[in-house]
Amino acid sequence: MKKLIALFTILTLLIGIFQMPGGVLADEKPQITLKQAIDIAKTTFDLKTEGLEFNSSYVENQNGFNVWSLSWNNAKTHNENINVSIDSAKGEVISYSWYSPYEQPKSRIPKYSKAEALQAAETFAAKLAGEKFKLTKFKENPNQEYYSKYSDVYTFEFVRIHDGIEVTQNNITVQLDRNTLKVRNFNTMWETQTLPSKAQAFGLDKAKELFKNKLGLELSYSFIYDNPNNEPKAILAYTLKNGNNPIDAISGDILTNMYRIYAGDKGGMAMETTAVAPITPQEQSVIDDNSKYITKEAAEQVFKQYMKLDENMKLERSNLYPGYQKVNATWNLEYKYISADGKFVKNMSAQIDAVTKEFKALYTYYSNQDNEKGKTALTKEQAKKLAEEFLMNVQPGKFKNSQLRESTDMFGIMPAYQNGFRFNYIRVENGIPCPSNALTVTINEYTGEITSYNTAWSNVSFPAPNKAITLEKAYETLFNNVKFGMEYIYHFPNINDYEKRETKLAYSLENINILMDANSGQMLNYDGTPVKSSNKLAYTDIKGNKAEEAIKTLIEMGIMVPESTTFAPESNMLQKDLVKIIVNSLQDYYPVPVPAAKSESQYDNYYSEAIRRKIINENEKNPDAVMTNQDIARMTVRALNYGVLAEKGNMFAANFKDASKIAPAYKGYMVIAAELGILPVVNSNINPTKTLTRGDAAQIIVNYLKCETSL
Repeated sequence: MKKLIALFTILTLLIGIFQMPGGVLADEKPQITLKQAIDIAKTTFDLKTEGLEFNSSYVENQNGFNVWSLSWNNAKTHNENINVSIDSAKGEVISYSWYSPYEQPKSRIPKYSKAEALQAAETFAAKLAGEKFKLTKFKENPNQEYYSKYSDVYTFEFVRIHDGIEVTQNNITVQLDRNTLKVRNFNTMWETQTLPSKAQAFGLDKAKELFKNKLGLELSYSFIYDNPNNEPKAILAYTLKNGNNPIDAISGDILTNMYRIYAGDKGGMAMETTAVAPITPQEQSVIDDNSKYITKEAAEQVFKQYMKLDENMKLERSNLYPGYQKVNATWNLEYKYISADGKFVKNMSAQIDAVTKEFKALYTYYSNQDNEKGKTALTKEQAKKLAEEFLMNVQPGKFKNSQLRESTDMFGIMPAYQNGFRFNYIRVENGIPCPSNALTVTINEYTGEITSYNTAWSNVSFPAPNKAITLEKAYETLFNNVKFGMEYIYHFPNINDYEKRETKLAYSLENINILMDANSGQMLNYDGTPVKSSNKLAYTDIKGNKAEEAIKTLIEMGIMVPESTTFAPESNMLQKDLVKIIVNSLQDYYPVPVPAAKSESQYDNYYSEAIRRKIINENEKNPDAVMTNQDIARMTVRALNYGVLAEKGNMFAANFKDASKIAPAYKGYMVIAAELGILPVVNSNINPTKTLTRGDAAQIIVNYLKCETSL
């Protein structure tokens, strides 16, 4: 989210720049002229701008940025676009971007390594940012390894350090082409105001006590999704009670400085069809479910039972959405009214359970809300009474099983309008809160009308709370496993005014979502699997091995991620591990999360994708089989989409001394793999049945990645 705020600030600035071409927002003239700005841009980046259309704008931004914005583009072919922002006071480059349609290189192995690119990025940043760059340090992006195999660029971030503390929103970013080291993007974010001094801050021990007292952990019921159907399972866990807000390191105040826009999910239109073919068992199951559903008219009656509907409101749309995660199907009813003059619009959307007739949700919007402000406002207590009366009427059983909890989300929730009080009643089971299940109501502070209402209540069983570790032990585990320390952050005293930001020195917990198994103290992911250490593992048994560089290359590309400290390069390569590596090497494949199970099932997603991509066939699946040269030849050639050609074995002449050892089904694959340099040919021998070691496999995968990707 810190990244999003930084990005938001950049976008705000750029929008201000690009919305006013040629315009000046103040009478003060820039110290750097337009001609000087053009000269700086062209000489800094060695721009060749002949034949390109040029545009410029100048803006004085209230955040202190006085900027010349320069752009060049090929108006005819649109095959090149250059944007440069120059500080009009100091002549420094603030940002640069160069775009041209990317030409796929012949090899998917980049020409330059990450280490070489980092050195080039540091040299470039030092040249452009000078003294600022000296105040930064390179910060690894934990997601870089994942995205690197899909990208044609290296991206490096250098974060500002002040008093030994990261100024997370201040950074220098450089993006380089992996095959040319050409700079694609450069950006500087740098705060001009004086930063709070570390000497004024209190110590870590006090920060931890404030965290416990003002934010804190609590024993709660949470949900994990550890099954193929993605159905919720309740577990006893320690979670954050009052959100994960930063703590001002000088005043001790809790900082709520961000927001997100709330948007409800809108499903697609339900379609009715007539069967014209035999009904399958699965189809019959759906038909049987539909027979349980109430009609649209019955759903309307439920809604009108609880809500007074203005006679001018007409039902505009109704949809029946199927159930999900053991939740019943739902009728969605949408009402609308537009006044004759078109100045007043009111929309209401309600959700009714199509099986139990439960009133589940409501959202109301109307266009002239500002006219309400002349009315006498309700107090919060009056609004709370109205909310509770409504919930007692519509959800008596659930409401009795809930308790009011004030929203403490660090980002806040900005509804469609803010003329209201929002009340959140969380579920309680066995005396233990279940914060992710709740009844939520918003009351208009001027009319007392219910403007939104939502029920989130899972039909699951809850384990008995008799094996939990103590709260003190939970805090000890938290601070031992999750980073908690000082950083500089942006704080916005007025959520609606991003021009008046402050920089605060604050203590913050690294993770936004905390889920700790209350029985074991283990930090968990959403699917219930243990959170892996943030410390990157490295193989300790590959140094000096003939495949060392190949293994390092696959790690750098994100194709292999060390899950232990040993790779065992001389051990046999099993089919399941080879399938995983090859699937990870596919440039257009974004894998779904693979469960870290202790069984073969952790490979299921990889096998599914490999079979879909015809890298192996269903009848070839044999996870623990030891691979040979001909096995990896077949998989890699298929991964290059040459499988159809390779199956025509009679087309190929296998001119190897040991050609007689090649099984007929592998002949085409072996010849293609040898000709493309994927498989090594030693003394005219291809060694088709040679057992494949893990190190050999890594080298062969690198060879395959160097091949052209299309015929």
